[in-house]
Amino acid sequence: MSCSPLTLLIVLSLFGGCAGKLAVETDASPVRAKVGDDVVLKCQFAVAQPPVDLSQLVVQWFHRGGQLVEFDDVVSESRPGASLNVEGLRSGNAALYLSKVTPESAGNYRCYITYAPDVRIKQVVLHVEDPLKPPMEEPEAVAPQACAPDPLLLKKLDQVLSILQQISHKLEAADAGAGRKA
Repeated sequence: MSCSPLTLLIVLSLFGGCAGKLAVETDASPVRAKVGDDVVLKCQFAVAQPPVDLSQLVVQWFHRGGQLVEFDDVVSESRPGASLNVEGLRSGNAALYLSKVTPESAGNYRCYITYAPDVRIKQVVLHVEDPLKPPMEEPEAVAPQACAPDPLLLKKLDQVLSILQQISHKLEAADAGAGRKA
């Protein structure tokens, strides 16, 4: 059974998904690494009635919209250097193992855990520092700067508003006149 996560979510929600027998936890984001490091992105899950029945389990990891690995009775790896440990799945460990990360490895990773009929999705952010490049300061949340309005644009908007007001007054007068005739 290999479905897209969206298909799984829709199907499972139609058949009573989220019955509460699945809990998932990930690393606090961001996880930091250096270029060339091996990284483990944690995704622990617990089922209401252990042990984990692997026949009811589907695990998928995605990065930048592409699937990296999937477990659905067997592990399928779509990206070299990304893997899952089947034995770990038996104990609720769906961690993603990444070998020799690169700057392109940085970004959002999503862990989809399906334990029929429940589905949980968690996200982990990976920052990869390149020692050959100077460290960049992380952007701070900054309020957008107000830009100075274009005087010509403001004049045109005033003209449009004036025309709309004139039309509105004419319509009101026409409605009032039609009301008196009735």
